[in-house]
Amino acid sequence: MSWLQTLKDYAEQHPIIVLRFTSDKWETLANSRRGVGEFTVALPHTLVSGVKAPAPCLLLGNDGKAEQVLFGLVSSRSPITTLDSRIKVTRSVVVAPSSMAGLLALICDAPHAKNFSSRVKDEKTASLLSPKLSSYLIQRLATISSNNGSLRAVAEKLSVPKRFKGNSAMQEDAVQTALAAFGLGSSDQATSVELAEGRSTALGRVAIMEDSVVEHDARSVPGYSLIQSDVTGRALFKKGEDQLEVFTANRRELEHCFGVDLIYVNLTKQNVVMLQYKMLEPSSKSDDQPDWVYRPDGQLDAEIARMNAFAAAHPPGPKEYRLNPQVFYMKFVKRDASIGDGGIITPLDHFEKLRADPSFKGPKKGLRLSFKSLSGRYLRQTPFLDLVKCGYIGAHAQTTADLQVLIEAILDGNKAVVAAVQQKVSE
Repeated sequence: MSWLQTLKDYAEQHPIIVLRFTSDKWETLANSRRGVGEFTVALPHTLVSGVKAPAPCLLLGNDGKAEQVLFGLVSSRSPITTLDSRIKVTRSVVVAPSSMAGLLALICDAPHAKNFSSRVKDEKTASLLSPKLSSYLIQRLATISSNNGSLRAVAEKLSVPKRFKGNSAMQEDAVQTALAAFGLGSSDQATSVELAEGRSTALGRVAIMEDSVVEHDARSVPGYSLIQSDVTGRALFKKGEDQLEVFTANRRELEHCFGVDLIYVNLTKQNVVMLQYKMLEPSSKSDDQPDWVYRPDGQLDAEIARMNAFAAAHPPGPKEYRLNPQVFYMKFVKRDASIGDGGIITPLDHFEKLRADPSFKGPKKGLRLSFKSLSGRYLRQTPFLDLVKCGYIGAHAQTTADLQVLIEAILDGNKAVVAAVQQKVSE
């Protein structure tokens, strides 16, 4: 488990802080908007002066009936008064054992057990563990298989891509785009997250509830049968009467795929839209018109043929209205640009017109695609998402049956896929 070694190494540089709460404070946190999974608390500077945020943390609480232990992340620490610091805790997820006595029994190495006991004695509100003890404790927690999802959720958050450098960043953006189309932000919590063991996925970094993350054998993620062993993660979100089910899949390691596609199926509006990510590269210094350029690869024509075949078979229903029945859109992002800066979105038929227009020809068989060259003839993300939400674009989608055909075609092309299905909450 590479994430485990990464987390252990990180804990040696950013040691674990143990936070203990009285039953009254724990109840207050549990009843807050995000519960004990995400909250802020003020603590004296003297108790948290050694915390190097972001840092792993262990939460010890009591709901009045039983003790609870959670593993999470202190994402920030900042002074708020002369005496106190504001600590923000995120991604706190339940782990076993569920008591201080159980933790002491888990730490079977005598020197580490003595060290742990001495640092958390006297029921102090906050106790900073040593670097070696922090790494050792994570190793011991990982011996309990049910903890792996919780530990991995923290490890994944420490490696969120910030810039468009490859497929991992594109998948991160695709997941956030799906959430935005559903009306959620990056901080909205999933009600459940399932991660395939040993498979990288952006769903390991979504916001979570304190008891929502599990890790399964890589052969399958229970609860979704569309793509079986190709699935790398699944997350469920709820908002009002609707739910959004997001899953990621790829047949090879993400970094070895030829790109990322996002498929959004809205069964409440009965439309399906697909967004295909393409990377823009800066043109060479010798180019007499420096600009951003997209260079089609050998896969493009085959991809377009697949997309056109699917679109022809799924026109809007006779009683449906679409501004554009086009299913397929292309999102062009600049290499090394910050994720969240948006990009240029065009329908597939518009892209094909640009491709045939000699004025867009760039060096080395590239296409000049930028805000400048398009002169405003493109979609930004916000209006695109508005059209998806209201069902004004996309083809007819009554069930997820046809989605399976599309996903399998994408995976056969050695691409990664993020699929999101919006529908009413099951009774």
